Amino acid sequence: MSRTVSAPAWSIPAPLRTAVLALGVQSALALVYLLVTDAGLTAPTMLAVPFVWITVAVVAVRHADRPAVGRTSRRIAGGVGAAYALGLAWLTGTVAPAMNPGRSADLLLLPPGWGPLLRYSGSEVALTLIPYRVVGVVALGYLVSLAVRDVVDEGLSAGLGGLVALGSCASCALPLVASAAGAIGGAGLGVGATPTVGGGTYLLGTAAFVLAAWLLAARPLQRYTWR
Repeated sequence: MSRTVSAPAWSIPAPLRTAVLALGVQSALALVYLLVTDAGLTAPTMLAVPFVWITVAVVAVRHADRPAVGRTSRRIAGGVGAAYALGLAWLTGTVAPAMNPGRSADLLLLPPGWGPLLRYSGSEVALTLIPYRVVGVVALGYLVSLAVRDVVDEGLSAGLGGLVALGSCASCALPLVASAAGAIGGAGLGVGATPTVGGGTYLLGTAAFVLAAWLLAARPLQRYTWR
């Protein structure tokens, strides 16, 4: 006599499981970081910002639709995504022209996610690597490349969702730039102190990042286009 085992009527959505796992890993890494360094904590709102960015980036990259395209289309899309990430990194000050001759590097032990912040200045290029922003910029670049695949391989009508996502993401870059400018050049990260909220720019940038990542990963208008 056989017995049929039915599946449970409900289950935790996959993106939520990914988010919980990402938060757990980040919390463990942050605890280790605080234990082995002299880095301190900051205001709860500012402490939450890196966790939001990294969690959203992981969920978006993990669960974004990946159109099956040819090698040429993948290369074109990858090039556009890389160019977008590099441009955003340049606008936010992550990558910038070197201002001083010679080479130098220093590591700032800021609160988790904001640090460890690596600053490097070479003969031509300077880098300011805030961990959560590096993750965010790389994630957006990859998501842009996925959206471009729709446009390159399927044509304008079928790739409308990707185009709208790209345009929206470009507009979302403005508050990202504003918040990054405050982080790098203001009275917070630029001088190695604890970052502060100046006019809500960090929160605005976080909201813009979440919106951009969602648009690029979900491409919500794609369902209304035709092939």
